[in-house]
Amino acid sequence: MIDLVHVLGTYRMLRLIAGWTILVVPFAIVAIGYAVDPRVLPTLSHYYFLENFAGPVRTSFTGFLIFSGGIFIAYRGFDNRDNVVYWLAGFCAICVAFFPKLCDKAGEANCGHGLLSWFHMPAAVLLFLFAAYAVARCGKQSTLSSNLSEQEKSLLARWKYISIILMASGIAYYAGRFALGAPPEDFRIAGLIVELLGFVGFAAHWLSLSFVISRANERIKATLRIENQAMPPSGPIP
Repeated sequence: MIDLVHVLGTYRMLRLIAGWTILVVPFAIVAIGYAVDPRVLPTLSHYYFLENFAGPVRTSFTGFLIFSGGIFIAYRGFDNRDNVVYWLAGFCAICVAFFPKLCDKAGEANCGHGLLSWFHMPAAVLLFLFAAYAVARCGKQSTLSSNLSEQEKSLLARWKYISIILMASGIAYYAGRFALGAPPEDFRIAGLIVELLGFVGFAAHWLSLSFVISRANERIKATLRIENQAMPPSGPIP
């Protein structure tokens, strides 16, 4: 029989690894890219073609997306809809890595047309939308909410709003500048800001979810020790 503590620890570690990876690696890609070539590119996808051969920047970019996509696909949520959303997000992340973007019309020194390059942008947009949907839906699953106290639900809801605000603020910034008729050169890093804020918001969701669930499990275990009863049917939250 598998130890339940091991299962809970595995799920917690999976969420923490995913959260910290999504939070740190996008900024690391920009930092490594700046060290290779001291300029900030319009989007993370542009860093794929920063080097004239496969180097640390391209490896970090593709490795990050494939690793994150694999975690999303492997992760099991609290119901089937949760699973489908994460599976689709993981599939889109892997597609973004496998199919580099189309070359800019102005030209890029190391850019070359690849297989299904046209699918890169739709996959990136879908990845953002699936991630936003996962954050917005967090806490509504009966399996999760039924095991949380009112204080834990409130904490999870607070972080959900923070995550949504972070993800939406990048879109609002981009749309605002577009609506105000900003010249094209002012959008030089607008896409990058949207992406970075999106990843920060999604990382905040995963890290806060891990914290709240861990807190709930500690409360459940403490209650069981005090009452000296068998594990209830609901049990700890994986």
